[in-house]
Formats: sequence, structure tokens, C-alpha cells
Amino acid sequence: MSIEEFGYEDQLHRALTTKDLVIYGLIFMVPIAPYSVFGFVYNDAKGMVPLAYLVGLGHVFYGLELRRHVARIPAGRLGVHLRAARPA
Repeated sequence: MSIEEFGYEDQLHRALTTKDLVIYGLIFMVPIAPYSVFGFVYNDAKGMVPLAYLVGLGHVFYGLELRRHVARIPAGRLGVHLRAARPA
């Protein structure tokens, strides 16, 4: 059975854009995210939360630098990138 069989006609424009989903996600997650993340990180890092966040921040910078490096060198195997990064 479908709703149309009961005489219902869809009157709403059903569309969610990416922007709508991002805003909804931010409104929903931002207030509660720090508490749950802190708890998981505290348990996994055995109380060394600042160190865990510093390591994560280091990985972010490494990823950004790797992105620049890969954009400079044509696609290839990892060895090609490592040889290009080594000083002459």
C-alpha cells in the first residue's frame, strides 16, 4: 500500500542540499562533540590528552605538506616521491 492510494498528494518540495546537511550536522554535533571525543581520547591516551591532540595536529600538517608534494610530482609509486624528497 502506498500513501497515494489514500488520496494524499505530495505538496512539499523534498530537497536537502549539502549546505542544509552541513548546517544541520553542525547544529546537532558541535555542542556534544567535545565531551564524547575528550572521553575517548582520554581513555585511549591514558590521560595524555594534550599529547594525543599534538600528534593529531602533526598528522594534519604532514597531510597538508604531502598534498603539496604529490601535486608537484606526477603520479607514481611511493619510491618516486621519496627519491624526489631526498636532497641531492
